[in-house]
Amino acid sequence: MTEARKSDWPMVALTILASITAAAHIGKAPPALPLLRAELGLSIVQAGWIISIIATMAMATGMAAGMVADRVGHRRLLIIGLAIMALSSGAGSFAAGSEQMLVSRFLEGVGFISIAVAAPSLIITSILDRHRQVVLGVWSSWMPAGMALSMIISPLILGPLGWRPLWMFWAVMTALLAVALTSKRTPPALAIQSDEPRHSFFGSLRLIFGRPGPLILAVNFGLYAAQWGSIMMWLPSFLVDQRGLGVSSAALLTSVVVASNIPGNLSGSWLLHRGVQRSHMIAGTHFLMGLCAVGIFSDVLPDGARYGLALMFSYVAGFLPPAMFGSVPLHAPSPRQFGATSGLLLQGSNTGNFIGPPAVAALIAILGSWNDVLWLVLGCAAGGIALAVWLAAVEKNLIETRD
Repeated sequence: MTEARKSDWPMVALTILASITAAAHIGKAPPALPLLRAELGLSIVQAGWIISIIATMAMATGMAAGMVADRVGHRRLLIIGLAIMALSSGAGSFAAGSEQMLVSRFLEGVGFISIAVAAPSLIITSILDRHRQVVLGVWSSWMPAGMALSMIISPLILGPLGWRPLWMFWAVMTALLAVALTSKRTPPALAIQSDEPRHSFFGSLRLIFGRPGPLILAVNFGLYAAQWGSIMMWLPSFLVDQRGLGVSSAALLTSVVVASNIPGNLSGSWLLHRGVQRSHMIAGTHFLMGLCAVGIFSDVLPDGARYGLALMFSYVAGFLPPAMFGSVPLHAPSPRQFGATSGLLLQGSNTGNFIGPPAVAALIAILGSWNDVLWLVLGCAAGGIALAVWLAAVEKNLIETRD
């Protein structure tokens, strides 16, 4: 890559804020679920879809969105995504039933994936090489940061005003960011230099799926997201339904658990910098998440210990995203497929987010116990470890071939 004359820090800051705001739209739903269910008459399964529907477009189109971003411009797609999320959240605040709410959340998913695939590339083209590792490490915490921020703000609005003003609040915040990015001049672009010719959509697909690594990473990311996202999304409802806490207290406790993922992201980046092998970190993360889950869903331990394990669960989960995105340069066929490969990883993680919460709801509805969710977590953790072992073998062959 060629160097820009200087890093465009205002653009970097706006892009990180846009990513955090996109995640906040996901985080606004769990604390509001008890109120949504009461006012809109939602069943527990419908409530699960309210949580996960925002991941629908990301699940279906992550890779394609990455290729679109490379062609139409990352800043332009970021602004479009913010506009869609603002309009959808504003419309959702007027929902009178489950159908309208589901449609608005689906459209928020369209905006979400647009932001998720455009943001990292926009950051890369806005900063000097020597800043990228640090800045992208900070950016990698956008999901837990946005969810935690939303869960901290939610009680301040839900208690006195209800869920509709909460939806409108995030609509306004998102619209303001779209306006700020529109008025911001585009920074000097850092073009990706590659000897590879530019491929068509189907040509890029063939190149990426011709290698096992990208698909292994995507499926593994999905298994991770199914574990972490399911527990984070349903924790407020569990605390209200099973422990008798108020909505505000449950939202605050959950926000602390979600926020503990942020230092995990930074710790994972540090471990990679210190030379820890990515596949080992991925396997270790799944193992520790499963171990923590055994205690979280144990009736033997007191609530304080179970909450402490939930904090540890979220912290160790943070190790995995830096390892995933750090694998993209090795497994992408060429630099021209970096965006598409990153999009495939996002597609995998959002597939896990999409399937996980409804699967939890179905388990509870069928088996009647929150503790039975443990088997879902352990199954995903075991699959993630097996895929990490396979990834290690694939990476060893890739490195030997390149050498």
